[in-house]
Amino acid sequence: MAAYMPERRLLRASLYVRLSKTADATNLSKAGMTRDLRKLCEDRGFVEVALHVDDGKSGAIRDRKEFKEWLADAVEGRADVLVAWHVDRLSREGLNVAATILDVVEGKDPETGKVVRPPVRLIGYDDRLDSADGDGFRLNFVIKAELARAELARMKSRSQARVRRLKAEKRSTGGLTPYGYQRAPRGPMELEHDPVSAPLIQEAVRRVIEGASVGSIAKDFNARGILSPRDHSAMRDTGEPRKDKETGKPLPPQKWTDETLRRMLTNEVLLGRLISNGKVERDDEGKPVMRGEPLISEEDWGALQDAITGAKKPKTRKAPDALLSGVAFCAFCGEVLHFHWAVKPTRGQEYRYYRCSGRAKKNNGCKSDAVRAEALDALVIETVLSMVGDFDIMKKVYIPGDDSAAELADVENRMQDFRDDRAAGLYKGERGTAEFREMYAKLEERREQLEGRDSKPGGWEYISTGVTYRQRWESGDTTERRKTLLDSELRVYATATQNEPLTAVDEYWAKLEAEEGSRAMVAYVPEDAGGFHLVLIWTGNLAERLTGKREATGHPKLTKQGITVKGGLQETAGP
Repeated sequence: MAAYMPERRLLRASLYVRLSKTADATNLSKAGMTRDLRKLCEDRGFVEVALHVDDGKSGAIRDRKEFKEWLADAVEGRADVLVAWHVDRLSREGLNVAATILDVVEGKDPETGKVVRPPVRLIGYDDRLDSADGDGFRLNFVIKAELARAELARMKSRSQARVRRLKAEKRSTGGLTPYGYQRAPRGPMELEHDPVSAPLIQEAVRRVIEGASVGSIAKDFNARGILSPRDHSAMRDTGEPRKDKETGKPLPPQKWTDETLRRMLTNEVLLGRLISNGKVERDDEGKPVMRGEPLISEEDWGALQDAITGAKKPKTRKAPDALLSGVAFCAFCGEVLHFHWAVKPTRGQEYRYYRCSGRAKKNNGCKSDAVRAEALDALVIETVLSMVGDFDIMKKVYIPGDDSAAELADVENRMQDFRDDRAAGLYKGERGTAEFREMYAKLEERREQLEGRDSKPGGWEYISTGVTYRQRWESGDTTERRKTLLDSELRVYATATQNEPLTAVDEYWAKLEAEEGSRAMVAYVPEDAGGFHLVLIWTGNLAERLTGKREATGHPKLTKQGITVKGGLQETAGP
């Protein structure tokens, strides 16, 4: 009888790329690093399952979102191989973070050091590190991690020395050239008046002193097509619009905003002074250090500040706590809904509302109108508690197993690599042949051991915490309640605009359908929600429980086929 030959499973690879916050034209290219990692996967026969990119993130920060998710791919069993460009792309903290990464690679619990899940393979492209190399890998990995830390320390030291020198000389430590000025090629001053932007900022000063609002001037500048400070700086210095660093394509023009113009009009840079950490730098005699000739007089500066700070105008600021921050999204474009608190002191009125960050901040053309926060919060709370309030909160835990499938596939792949190398002419002569036979024999022996082992795969299971969502809700403050919503895998979509398709909702639901996971939706039309659209979508374990045990909530049980309507409440469920 023919020997059983297990099907060769392709190893799943999760890729990680980081570009530091000090990136410039001389730095590594994000696209180039990604291309290198994908070429490595193609050459090794790996299947890419995820690409995590931390763009503009320092390696000295370990709490990077994509870096943590990259490690989680291994911890939660979504990847067999972790691929990075170089150790210094993972971290510049040396042994501290290196130990964390090694625990993940070796499948160890960081608290006890015991193996609790299958190990994974770590491969570096540029530094040619491979955890399959055994103890040699560990030594090289730790050394390279410490070299990355030492390199960062040297860079910081050089940068700090430069800043100290410039401060001692009473000179600017860098940054963008202030609007209204340009760099002076010669002379005693560092800056000189910019013939294009100086008249514009002087015009804004005059109009504010005469009674115009800062916001109206910003709108007028946009209507006249006047370039924003960043766009003007790019055109002045390069003769071209701002461009994307990766693609080289022109970026859309930025808009003037009330905040941008107000910040410029309250900065003593208008008086030609050197500002450091928000304060005016002074010389040994206590006089302001000058970078350039003043754009306005001292008299106009005083009148300008009185006009700006003396006006009784509505002020807008972010509230410190909002229930749906990070939970609610625009139903049209899918951007996050930001919580704002508008105050009119003269009338004693306050307005709390959620508005689309795509429309307000990114100018993406979204048509979504703001939703009153009181109404949205209240309806979300009512729906959540009625739907899942009596459900136990479940905790996801990993149950270790004895799954040899991943290691067996890795052994098979390494044996194939040896055969390919042999066929390509490596391991020549008696010594090479002996080395090849010895290494190949060890792999064959390990393969036989793995094939004869009963495989018991590990996996994740949900266990009850003994606390219901209602109990957690009643005992928590706003921050704790928001965390409860996030942990429940709930996503809320809302908009006050009517008679428009809810594009973001349709796209997200279609994505969930394609993934074939559990999902549950509750949707309110404006007539039943008080004038706005509201859609709540659960995924994961809670969605599975909602679709399977709806009787316990007092709502009709949802079917896989479609939609039920009860008092204007539209409920939809997936498998």
